[in-house]
Amino acid sequence: MTVPFRLPPVDEQMQVELRQSYQETHDAETRTRYQMLLFALDGRTSTQIAHLVCRSQDTVVRVLKRFVHGGLEAVPRRTAPGRPRTITPAWEEELLRVIELDPHEVGVACANWTTQLLADYLAEKTGIVVTEETVRLGLHTHGYVCKRPTWTLRRKAEEQPHYVGNACG
Repeated sequence: MTVPFRLPPVDEQMQVELRQSYQETHDAETRTRYQMLLFALDGRTSTQIAHLVCRSQDTVVRVLKRFVHGGLEAVPRRTAPGRPRTITPAWEEELLRVIELDPHEVGVACANWTTQLLADYLAEKTGIVVTEETVRLGLHTHGYVCKRPTWTLRRKAEEQPHYVGNACG
């Protein structure tokens, strides 16, 4: 269990900046963190603050310590560092270019693009190897949907020998 933590006194200018930051932020989590600091300046312990803001005491202590060591700039929630993106802007640009083309136009011997065909083509073209799921997500980001092709013209369907509509009777 975390030992209750109290915020050391801060100057009047910092309190004004804190209140202003609390009023101006639109991010709910950041606003809650500023609220934790305001409660701490009112003399509440980290245990009391945790109960008021419905967060763990560890979270409250972590926010208060960040403020003590880094000031107001250290308080807002930061995104967790993650793995760097595999795809590059050039990869995305090539994806968007070829998706509008017939696969035959770029030397792929298939009638329609699939996510696996796109992944293979882009790996050959850009040198970046990705899964078909990455291709699907890349397409989805730009408003494309992967689905099976269907006939759009009735006369094309009727030209097929096994079309159900061609049955006698």
